[in-house]
Amino acid sequence: MTMGKASMFALLVMIAGCTDLKPMEARIADLQGQVNKLQADLAKLSSNATAANRATAASASAASDAARKALSVGESNTAAIDALNAKIDQMFKRRPPN
Repeated sequence: MTMGKASMFALLVMIAGCTDLKPMEARIADLQGQVNKLQADLAKLSSNATAANRATAASASAASDAARKALSVGESNTAAIDALNAKIDQMFKRRPPN
């Protein structure tokens, strides 16, 4: 009968261990809540990053357009200055005597 008592004792220990699952369930629920919050935070951060990337692309495009316009203005100014210099050079050249 010693074997029966040992089996009964083992069964009682297992049952006692199983009844103490409430703290583990609470921790699992807490961890699940943390995981859900982190997933929501990650989705929000991903959305913010996407918006920031779009804004950066728009700024880069605007800067590129501004640079193209500045280059165009600079080139037209250079052409106008060259034409003006040619006229000034022409004005100061000696004319051949008649």
